[in-house]
Amino acid sequence: MLDMKELIELTLHYGGEYGLNHTKRILKIIDFIGEKYSYNREVVDIAAYLHDWGGYAPWKKENVDHAIRSAEAAREYLGERFINEDHIKHILECIENHHNGRKNKSIEARLLSDADGIDFIGTIGFAREFSTKPRELKKAFESAKARIDKVKAVICIEESEPIVKERIERMTLLFKQFEEETWGLF
Repeated sequence: MLDMKELIELTLHYGGEYGLNHTKRILKIIDFIGEKYSYNREVVDIAAYLHDWGGYAPWKKENVDHAIRSAEAAREYLGERFINEDHIKHILECIENHHNGRKNKSIEARLLSDADGIDFIGTIGFAREFSTKPRELKKAFESAKARIDKVKAVICIEESEPIVKERIERMTLLFKQFEEETWGLF
């Protein structure tokens, strides 16, 4: 039987505070964008906590998409806990597709994909990019700007669109302030 407390603790162990808080933000976003939809909350919760495990040690592999590695880690983890096979397949669908915004996937997969994308933009997205490249400001700036188009391209739930628009406006203001404060010298 799956123990959610254990899953949360393992997400903290593998992903650190970043991984756990990223998942909690995703779940808050899903609460908002998924409000009018009927969906399997258990599938969403489990997929959200497992969706980035492939990007953490011991599963991370160079040149292998972390979504694929996360699905492999999830398959192993869930299989050891005798969880329903249909649930496992559904959870894996969500994990494997959490970056691609495919409209033909389940509502759970679309919710996770949109929420994950939304968490990469706005003030938090801006801060995340710069925190990963503290000595490469130009690279962080360009990466943060590029993130906007990537997220816009994968959003597939109508309720996500106003949030994306608002967060892009915030990022645009931050870009302008950043350019002013660095005189474009980065």
